[in-house]
Amino acid sequence: MAKKEVASLATMVGTGEPWEVQGKNYTVKPLKIKDEPEFTGDQINFGPQYFSLITPEERAKFDKWMSRYLFDEAGEPMSLEKATELDWDVADLKEFWHRLVKISG
Repeated sequence: MAKKEVASLATMVGTGEPWEVQGKNYTVKPLKIKDEPEFTGDQINFGPQYFSLITPEERAKFDKWMSRYLFDEAGEPMSLEKATELDWDVADLKEFWHRLVKISG
């Protein structure tokens, strides 16, 4: 019998899950039901290939979802600009997407 994955209490009550990046602590919160149609409409690619931040449109999509669902230690929304200043790498950005989708169900 396959092991069932159980969501953490933090995910179930919407407080989010802690995550450490480059030595700093963050909180990833699960997607709200009201945001799901817009999230799906943005057609974000979660495939194995490298995602693109080249076009202003793709950067804006990334920044929009990051600022809504990722928060720093002070509870302030994160942004692509902040992540760049804090020396994040592409693997960190990709991990954010995976964590957001995973805790959202």
